[in-house]
Amino acid sequence: WSTATANARRAADRSSAVHLGAGFVAGALQTAFWHPLDVIKTRLQVQDVRAGYTPPYRSLRDAFSTMVRAEGTRGFYQGVTPGIAGSAVGWGVHMPLYNAFKKAFDGDCSPSVSSSGPRQSQKPRLGRDLMCSMASGSCATFCVHPIYLVKTRLQLQASTRSTGLSGSLHYSGPMHAVASILREEGPSGLYRGFGPSVLLSSHGAVLVVAYDQLKALTPSTMLASALAKIFACMSTYPVQVVRSVMQQRPVEGQAVVPQGAMAVASTLWRRGGVRAFYRGLSAQMLRTVPQAMCFFSIYEVIIEKFPSASDATSDGAGAGAAG
Repeated sequence: WSTATANARRAADRSSAVHLGAGFVAGALQTAFWHPLDVIKTRLQVQDVRAGYTPPYRSLRDAFSTMVRAEGTRGFYQGVTPGIAGSAVGWGVHMPLYNAFKKAFDGDCSPSVSSSGPRQSQKPRLGRDLMCSMASGSCATFCVHPIYLVKTRLQLQASTRSTGLSGSLHYSGPMHAVASILREEGPSGLYRGFGPSVLLSSHGAVLVVAYDQLKALTPSTMLASALAKIFACMSTYPVQVVRSVMQQRPVEGQAVVPQGAMAVASTLWRRGGVRAFYRGLSAQMLRTVPQAMCFFSIYEVIIEKFPSASDATSDGAGAGAAG
């Protein structure tokens, strides 16, 4: 009995490591490829409450042409390093915790293996999956929020020629950004907009759970991931806008960004109505739907290459392909 238990624990440890690696690799690759659209999306999100670091854009096309003219190719990769790091760490934490929480929820700490060997996948359970994904998403958010804040600050940092701001007000890179934030705003500055970020853990929760549910209905990873992402994006996008506005760097002599999520939401509503909460949505869809398809496809392939991970996991966001 003790040998069987030890083997089960070793298999569970291998499972967590594989899910961690799969989430890390998939998150890093899909972020690097789609980062330019993320930059445009973030800049469009703050148009109604700009702190002064980005010029006004009238549309997705105008943002693209203005950035090409004023900043060149480099402008589209502002913040790419913390973007890759944040996505890799975030998904690398989220996915193994999500599967571990589901196993703990079911009171199952050992691999579920039939006599013939293959994994016996349980059917998705909406309530359990949503709670477990929210819990794992909140843990991941706490870990990566400072990284994403730095990414957002760098993305909103347009060229001095297009904004008229002094070059001394610009961050030279991620580490300089961290040092500047700590010096100017204190440690709490790294967690500016944390409230909306915690709420946005619902986005990852909705995405992963929707994927699990859809994967039980269709064998197509591409279709399930695309539909899940569209649903999750439409459900949570306004909170992303509020967070982006809150995470702007304060500029001395410029309009002050409202403090607090409710104050930002009120200002957005007053200045732009419903449209203000969906600015940049087209760039978001163009980026995140293919991105989600890429992420889950890579994740599924990696999981399939390590049968022990599938054997050790009773069900999971990525392992749902077995159904």
